[in-house]
Amino acid sequence: MASKQEPKLPLTLLVDKERNCVVAAEASGDFIDILFSFLTLPLGTIIRLVSKKQGCNEAEEIGCLSNLYQSLESSGDKVFWNYICKKMLLCPRNPCEALCQKLKLKLDDTMPMRYFMCSNRCRRGGDWFLSTFAEASCYCGKQMDKEMKLHGDSNEGSHGDGVFVKGRTMYLIFDDLKVLQSSPGNTVQQLVQLGYKNFHKLTKKYLNVSTKEILDLLKQALTSNSPLSDVFLESGGLKRVCTFSPKLRPENQNQGWINYNSSINLKVTVRKSKKTILYAEAEGDFVDFLFSFLTTPLGCILKLLDGNFSMGCMNNLYKSVKDLNPSCFTNPSGTPLLNLRVAPQFGFRRQPTKLCEEYTPCYWYGTGVIKNNICFAIGNGVISKDHSLIKHPGAMKLFDPRSSDGTKESSLGFVKRPSLFVVWNDLQVTPLANTSSISFLQKLNVPLDDLEEHELRIEETEALNLLGASLTSKAALTEGLFYLLKPKKQAKA
Repeated sequence: MASKQEPKLPLTLLVDKERNCVVAAEASGDFIDILFSFLTLPLGTIIRLVSKKQGCNEAEEIGCLSNLYQSLESSGDKVFWNYICKKMLLCPRNPCEALCQKLKLKLDDTMPMRYFMCSNRCRRGGDWFLSTFAEASCYCGKQMDKEMKLHGDSNEGSHGDGVFVKGRTMYLIFDDLKVLQSSPGNTVQQLVQLGYKNFHKLTKKYLNVSTKEILDLLKQALTSNSPLSDVFLESGGLKRVCTFSPKLRPENQNQGWINYNSSINLKVTVRKSKKTILYAEAEGDFVDFLFSFLTTPLGCILKLLDGNFSMGCMNNLYKSVKDLNPSCFTNPSGTPLLNLRVAPQFGFRRQPTKLCEEYTPCYWYGTGVIKNNICFAIGNGVISKDHSLIKHPGAMKLFDPRSSDGTKESSLGFVKRPSLFVVWNDLQVTPLANTSSISFLQKLNVPLDDLEEHELRIEETEALNLLGASLTSKAALTEGLFYLLKPKKQAKA
């Protein structure tokens, strides 16, 4: 039997051969949907895709986040509340998963969401329990491994032709990933701005794009200002267009009032001669905050940092979503791309920034389905987000996989409390359990009188600075937090 051939999408390039660059490209909404889906990918998924998918020995690095992800991979399960926590961080869920499953080319290899109940059909407080992880342990002690079918959700988020934008509309894409609706007027205006008075120096190139080229495009878009030329012409354009400048906390912010529920205390050690932060001694809250970067969609981060950093062409892609005519989008109530949140259950509760979780939908369990006002019994029962579609609906409670009994209140994050870690300047994370402090300092091989300790409080401004630095720098602690350090007075002899 012949294997199913991977679909490909048509793409027309307008190429300046003298300069060896893509001036513009034209494609249908199917291709634009895939470009815009980059914004929905959690950072952990992006790191996994660009560093490992192509089987290269040399991993693509994204600031310090690649180090953070590698630290997560090498961490033992005992660091976390349970082994599901580590799995959640390594393979975070896309908040637009249902929509992205409809893309013509699927870049994200994360397993789609599945639903499980305990075989005992346990209830507590009148609610049935539901888990999106088969490995979760029910409070009765059994694994929640009875898979359930979700009824009535096949068209979630669908508003006709296309996924995010209308598929049959044509669009212009420029080398820096600026996207416009294709029209003669837009084409003339853009080409003239780029210095072309006619088509004499331009030639067309027709391509059929596969998942491999899309993945290459994602990788280049994170670091380059000319990803189309880099991928389709192998031009080797400018690399590492990633910049960030920390913001200062407004003087009137939190005067007289501190939100201790979201602020995080941090102890950092500075190497005075190098004027760098060598490492930080951190408790679980700070490590959970760092790990929460991995579960956050790229578009959410671009919105939070609001142009205060440059990461390849991703800012242009996000701005294109904001500037595109609303009539281009499939959803008449507005595109979800501008209001992305962390997927339900994948957030960190004590979050100094405004990285919020998506609202958890309500689920219902019933003994059958209702179609055309006729009830059809199902032996194992059925679940749905719409109680009107099932027979004898009963409310369900979504089991939190990070806590021992499924209660949201007891789940602080991903790593165990109490616990202590060393976070290095490049965001490598090392647990300090059973570690000798004497051996630790000896291995540093740094003069002890060159070390100086400072205590910091991480609130929203500092947290955003650290987030921006982690995406663009190889020394995130220094780039994101060093400006906070005040010189210490020398003790008199």
